[in-house]
Amino acid sequence: MSIDDRFDRLASLFLGDQEPTPTGSMEAAMRPTPPVAPRAGAVMITPLLAGNLPVLAHPWLWHVAARLDARPTALLRLAHDGIQVALLNSMGPAESECEDLAAWLLRSATVARRWFVVPRSGGEIDTISAFNAEEVVVVTGGDEAATVAAYQWVRRLIEAAKTSGRTPPLTPVAVVGCEEAAAKEAAATISTASQAFLGHPVPLAGSFPRLDRTAVSHQRFFSDVVQPSELFAAIATAGAAAWARGEAPGVASPPRPMAPRVTPSPVFEAPPTPSPAVRAPYHAPVNAATFPDNLASCIPGLWPVAMKCPGHPAIEFATDASGGLHLLASIEQVASLRAAKSWAQRHATLLRAGFPGLAVDPLPVIERVVCLEAPRAIEWHHCGMRLDLLVRTSSGWLHVPLNDEKSLQP
Repeated sequence: MSIDDRFDRLASLFLGDQEPTPTGSMEAAMRPTPPVAPRAGAVMITPLLAGNLPVLAHPWLWHVAARLDARPTALLRLAHDGIQVALLNSMGPAESECEDLAAWLLRSATVARRWFVVPRSGGEIDTISAFNAEEVVVVTGGDEAATVAAYQWVRRLIEAAKTSGRTPPLTPVAVVGCEEAAAKEAAATISTASQAFLGHPVPLAGSFPRLDRTAVSHQRFFSDVVQPSELFAAIATAGAAAWARGEAPGVASPPRPMAPRVTPSPVFEAPPTPSPAVRAPYHAPVNAATFPDNLASCIPGLWPVAMKCPGHPAIEFATDASGGLHLLASIEQVASLRAAKSWAQRHATLLRAGFPGLAVDPLPVIERVVCLEAPRAIEWHHCGMRLDLLVRTSSGWLHVPLNDEKSLQP
């Protein structure tokens, strides 16, 4: 059977009477796709969809995930009664040190360079699509039924993304249980149909003819029943916390800047003064428009917390003696405060696992607006935010509170 005949059968069985659009080259489906490079500081999360696989799906998913990325990798499988986690290609954190899922995510974020998430059996395509992942890998067998099922996965992903107005993700297929020639033929069939009816090429992620031993470390099951969107957000939060602490894998400590070489300049001595009085010490002019590097360190009673909010890196985090979480923003960045507060409240459990000093639920979150000129804070009075004025003096920064707990609300 030729490739054209096989394509016609697939089209007639599963695509109805739609008219195909002109197809492009199948070259993309014949060569493995390179991994998508994450942005600096971002966590690389790749949904892994299990299609029709020979024998058991579980060992094939381990096998594929460990070989799609040879670096330390986390594999998380969502089930109806919990979530199974494992670290691949790594020794990872000890199981005994992670009593819950949040703690495991925080520890694993210091090891894993990539996160593969397998949704529950039955799909959840809309949720996977809503996550807006840059890449979704479909793992499939090479027989005709598996090829048809894999195309259906791709079509549902693309249609869900287009319906919601999002850019469709890259959808490479990993073909298992057959030789390389059959894997390429299966990938070419899927890509041909996808290009013709969806305008979306499907590259070959890799061919995996047989199962080999996979280095699986610290496999564990947690009884937390979470939705994919919640899990994706928790992974991103754990990764952001690791980056903020400088513990994310591959993050090198920034080199210490070298002091510039200064060429000695001629020294001109001032003429002697007739008075023996001692001169007052010289102080450099104060630049009142420049905020300090760390706002929390200038406010008594606050201790900075090494954490950043994804999407709002200018917001600083701090805590106090009672375990409250303080969010600080310069008056120029005040628009990001509410978004950062909402993020902190949604991930309070995860944040508390990373920073045990935070108070128990409900976690008190205090928004603080910091300004260098008191008149600029007038319009922010009675808005539910603490207002802090910082005044730069010759001996450092002086903190002046502009309101208190009694005058927060109208």
